[in-house]
Amino acid sequence: MIKSFLILLFLHPFILSSQNQSQYPDVIIDSYNSKTKTKDAFYGGSKVPSRQIVVSLDSLFYKNNCFISLPQGSYVIVGFTNNYIIDAPNQNDIFIEEVGGAGEYADVLVSSDNAEYTFLGVAGNGSVNEFDLAKITYEKQVKYIKIVGKDNKGASPGFDLGSVYGLPGANRYEEVVILENVLFQTNKSVLLEQSYTPLDKLVQQLQTNKSIKIEIRGHTDNAGKEAKNQVLSEQRAKAVLNYLISKGIETNRFSCKGFGSTQPITSNDTEEGREKNRRVEFVKTE
Repeated sequence: MIKSFLILLFLHPFILSSQNQSQYPDVIIDSYNSKTKTKDAFYGGSKVPSRQIVVSLDSLFYKNNCFISLPQGSYVIVGFTNNYIIDAPNQNDIFIEEVGGAGEYADVLVSSDNAEYTFLGVAGNGSVNEFDLAKITYEKQVKYIKIVGKDNKGASPGFDLGSVYGLPGANRYEEVVILENVLFQTNKSVLLEQSYTPLDKLVQQLQTNKSIKIEIRGHTDNAGKEAKNQVLSEQRAKAVLNYLISKGIETNRFSCKGFGSTQPITSNDTEEGREKNRRVEFVKTE
């Protein structure tokens, strides 16, 4: 999962441990169950023993013995925050597991921005499905995978999704650190006074670890026009950069980018979700 700034990462600056280098997704961006007409009520089963149960979508974040059924028209969009998937040479890149053998299928689509999705292929029929991004000439980073059920077959009707992840060799990792409590005036890039405390803590850490360089990233929710969101995200990242420079940190230790609303870390359907998606974060660049 994305780490909070409050975690003492700088004791061992920006180094990912092996347990954090997961190839699994770590956020649910969106979902829909065509049977229950809801976003979060999913049924499925346990592989050992086989039985129908209520299953949380969070089970897709790690290896387990559960599967989630996706009836026809149902879908789930999973996101990757601390890693992404690329087209690795001479190998398959994405793994999708379907449990059982009742002839159930799903469409698999990939995206770098949760806006434009590209059809990757069809998974199903109780098999281990591996996909090569080279076959669709997909050269962008895969940050989101959408899986859409195509039928209602089986004892637990629909495509039975067991696992989805990036295969070894196709995963790339980066430590993403959200700057908690760094807030701005509404629809502006003016820092609120309460933002100074967490930013001053970051200044102290950068002063202690003088070799670290970071990229500051701004993000918005999806309210309003995307062109405006893009500009606002860039301006907010720049505002944080300027504050750090004003405290004496060298300019050449920073870069900044804005991503608008293209990289959500949760659904924008609720105010709580939109608040989480409005954020400034950073990653180590060297």
